[in-house]
Amino acid sequence: MTPLDTQQYTAQQVTIRQAVEQAQTAWTRLDVTDLESWEADVRPQVVTAVEQAQAQAAGLAQSYVLGTLAAAAAVSAPMGLLVAGAFVGMAANGLLLAPLLDFAVGYLRRALDLGAAPSDARAIGLHRLLTYVSTEVADTGRLAVQIAATVEPEIAGYERTVVLPACGRCVILSGRLYRYSQGFLRHPRCDCGMKPVTHDQWGTGPASAAPGTLFERMTRAQQAKAFGADAAEAIRAGADMSRVVNARRKGAVYTAGGYEFTHEATTKRGVGRQLGELSKRPGSRYSRSRVDRPTPAQLVNATDDRAELVHQLKRFGYIR
Repeated sequence: MTPLDTQQYTAQQVTIRQAVEQAQTAWTRLDVTDLESWEADVRPQVVTAVEQAQAQAAGLAQSYVLGTLAAAAAVSAPMGLLVAGAFVGMAANGLLLAPLLDFAVGYLRRALDLGAAPSDARAIGLHRLLTYVSTEVADTGRLAVQIAATVEPEIAGYERTVVLPACGRCVILSGRLYRYSQGFLRHPRCDCGMKPVTHDQWGTGPASAAPGTLFERMTRAQQAKAFGADAAEAIRAGADMSRVVNARRKGAVYTAGGYEFTHEATTKRGVGRQLGELSKRPGSRYSRSRVDRPTPAQLVNATDDRAELVHQLKRFGYIR
């Protein structure tokens, strides 16, 4: 990242941290024996903290985009100006902030109903609350950058930027280019950024670190935390990082006979032809292999010999 990108990232993180700290302080005033204190006292303070942070995060966007254009020697000719206040008070999913934050107390209530100790229930609710606060402030900052970039004709899109440590889902997206009209894929508490890219920069390709480069910069402990110990070992053995991560997407993994398998990429458009035994199920668009495809983590766990591991990773399409 350039100094300008780093400055933007740091400013956003400071804004998020301030909102999180204020929300955490407010949460200490919550009376678990009288949850009406949430609506009467705590929630208004949290909403105010998030709204202030949203205004600050959105306010950074216009200058960041203008700075990006200036650094690229591109001319700013905005078709409109960003209204930072328009991003305040709403969650990314369109909910008002207050109803969204109420879910944190819902988790607390549910924990109490299930017999959790008040201190444990309080911790569960706080974790949810801080997830909502940090995610919404970060989303506001990214959305404001995207809108500020949209009104600049010289901006072609944005580049996904990742700061370590990061999860595997984010690492595989590092450096990927998206058109200005494409949404930002993120998970709760995601701190990845979006770097505006001019038309000239678009033609030269991404400037951020490629996923493989980021992986090499990570310690083994960070790799294991981001991908899982066995999956990280598969990547170090040469497995395709994107396929390793996608193999564990929600709904893709199933267990049979104590072994872990994945449905991911087993159609003829993926590695189905390579696996063989293709057949088309009723209602399916593409033929799918009937050969069970182990997850890369399963292959690592079941194979002691490195040469055999590489062979199996190739066989099941994790290495090209």
